[in-house]
Amino acid sequence: MTAFLIALVVVVAFVWGQMLVLRPSQRDQRLMLLRAEARKLGLHARLLPPPDWYRGEKPSGGLLACYSLLTGDEDKGLPYFRVDRLSDGDWMIRAGDPATLKALALPAQAEHWVSVEARANTLSVWWLERGEPADLPILRETLLKLQKILS
Repeated sequence: MTAFLIALVVVVAFVWGQMLVLRPSQRDQRLMLLRAEARKLGLHARLLPPPDWYRGEKPSGGLLACYSLLTGDEDKGLPYFRVDRLSDGDWMIRAGDPATLKALALPAQAEHWVSVEARANTLSVWWLERGEPADLPILRETLLKLQKILS
């Protein structure tokens, strides 16, 4: 009977240990929560290989997060606009009208962003996902403000 109990304890400990290994890390849980909140706000969270223009710190896993908002107006389209965050924290316009950046007035939460980009029917923020779910409504409002400025 004692051998049976010892064997049972060993089996239970082994199974329990394997279940702990399968549990997502705290970082992965935070990212899942962040991406789920983005979906609720209508943002499309994607992990993409860094674009050719990206020169910042190498993202973990080799993929950079791109949170996008579709404008839904393919016929009219938006002019191409891109502003990148430099290593010193300043923003540099790479494409588009410099007045757009001043009118956009990027929020303090933009310290986690790598780039803000507008294409014909998509507005995107490229970032390293270091923010909190509470930052996402501000990200969305910034993209909507950019759409209004460029329209």
